[in-house]
Amino acid sequence: MLISSVDYNLLRPLLALLEERSVTRAAARLGVAQPTMSIALRRLRAHFGDPLLERKSNVSELTPLATHLLEVLPELMREVERVFHLQAGFVPATSTRVFSVAGVDHMIERVGPPLSRAIAAEAPSIRLEFPAADARLVNNAPASLRSVDGAIFPHGYLAQQPHLDLWTESWMCVVDASSGIDASSAWEELLARPWVHTLGPKDGMSLARQQLRVRGVDVKVAVVAPFFKVVPSFVRGTDRVALLPASLAADMAGMSGLLAFAPQVALDPIRDAFWWHPDRDDDAGHRWFRSVLAEVANDIADRNQ
Repeated sequence: MLISSVDYNLLRPLLALLEERSVTRAAARLGVAQPTMSIALRRLRAHFGDPLLERKSNVSELTPLATHLLEVLPELMREVERVFHLQAGFVPATSTRVFSVAGVDHMIERVGPPLSRAIAAEAPSIRLEFPAADARLVNNAPASLRSVDGAIFPHGYLAQQPHLDLWTESWMCVVDASSGIDASSAWEELLARPWVHTLGPKDGMSLARQQLRVRGVDVKVAVVAPFFKVVPSFVRGTDRVALLPASLAADMAGMSGLLAFAPQVALDPIRDAFWWHPDRDDDAGHRWFRSVLAEVANDIADRNQ
């Protein structure tokens, strides 16, 4: 098939039809007349040689081809949008661009609010999105980084990708205040207790557990939690132990009746960074965004010193 024969104006109707599974709803979503959307569907069916939507028991269902198209179209549309946002120059005050930053829960909570305020001060019409980072984003890098403007991860998950170092912080042990363990307890006593870890994006192992493994320690894992923010809930009222970033551990210890203290073994610090696909290097808007993020990160680092 010749590329010149493809009508790219059909991409948005195609996505709307597949997501809505209804000509009427797709037309309303795009603000066009229903006959116009019906014509688009006929052209799409002719192009793909497939009905795309099939009526079964008064419900429209996707064909296998349509299901596959729906899997790839959202990311494709985001890439198309980014292509048209690329500019030799960039004017923050008038830009309506959308920037997406993937990250884990506590990281979004930490950087998101000050970043949004800094962006709004210079570019009030820019929108920020913070999709959750998961194993697929890490394991499929660098290709997966095309789907976002960047991701915030510690060093150790992504390698050989452009990045901006944000801040460095230490690990803290977190235990229940009534567990009989505190900063004076022997390290061996902590290692003998059951542990709570977050499920890391790489090999199902968090950076905390990787740190222990490197030192020849393999603790008994009682709970694997999906997010840092829920770790205290699995520690509270038990004899369990967890390792958390110092900033998060300090906040949670004061609010949750937990104790946070430095481990008695030297662990490498957490070095958080913002990672992006090399294709973004020369994007003027992306360069501006990175500069704002760098200023926000410096402010956060200064407050935590």
